[in-house]
Amino acid sequence: MRYTMTMLEFAILARGLFRPDQLNIIYDPALRMPLSSEVQEWMEQEWQRKLAAARAKGTPLYDARLFRLISADTQPDGTLRLVLGDGSYKEYVTTRDPAFATGRSRAELGNVLAVCSVVETDDGYILLDKRQGVDGYVGRYHVIGGFFERDLDTQAVAPSTGAATHITPDPFRAIQREIREETGIQQADIREQYCLGVVYDLTMPHGEMCFLTRLRIPLAEVQTRVPEEQEIQQMRSLRVTPESLTAFLRTHHGNISPTGEPNLLLYGALLFGEEWFEGMMEYMRE
Repeated sequence: MRYTMTMLEFAILARGLFRPDQLNIIYDPALRMPLSSEVQEWMEQEWQRKLAAARAKGTPLYDARLFRLISADTQPDGTLRLVLGDGSYKEYVTTRDPAFATGRSRAELGNVLAVCSVVETDDGYILLDKRQGVDGYVGRYHVIGGFFERDLDTQAVAPSTGAATHITPDPFRAIQREIREETGIQQADIREQYCLGVVYDLTMPHGEMCFLTRLRIPLAEVQTRVPEEQEIQQMRSLRVTPESLTAFLRTHHGNISPTGEPNLLLYGALLFGEEWFEGMMEYMRE
């Protein structure tokens, strides 16, 4: 099922409820962004400008090795198929600039893949971040998330045939890492976790996998956890009911990140059904 709303800041590429064993990931490092000499020159000049701006602000900036989203779709057997290649933060942050991105297809952009998750406590709250100290959507609400990194978020798989061990991208590991870094929540605190689908940020072009992470601990215990990083400066929470989630989305539509908003919508669809989801989508289209 595919939704593309030109009036919104996102597109939903695939949706469902997927366990780790229901992800079919095809990874080919050769699937990279096409780079002509002109594009490489643009990227290098833009990157140097961004490095200089970061130094002037005293903020860190480095070129992380990321995964590149080629395609995402649901299969008849209920699995989510992802085709991934290699990308980088440098490719993303330079080619998302409207001066470069306008008029180009997604395949011509950095098109990197990130992960985000609605995190639901055992007593029915979800965690929200009002973004500060980041390079995009400052001041907007977001869920927990970050980039899907090639150096951190893979697992080694040894085939039963005796062939050589190969490296497989692991998006569940990526979102667990981001949750731990940003909130201090450990894997032992997680009761269950699902991928809800893949969305696309139309404003700062990139793909994002949306998750639901259900905890075995209440909000009060979450608030005692110590984050590994200080990216989230003030954690917010919302007690979830059909009325409260509807009110939050209606009140803050346009002030939620273009990937956090569909993550909340997919979460609401799971809790409250397709009628609720379609009603919210209709509201946002209008």
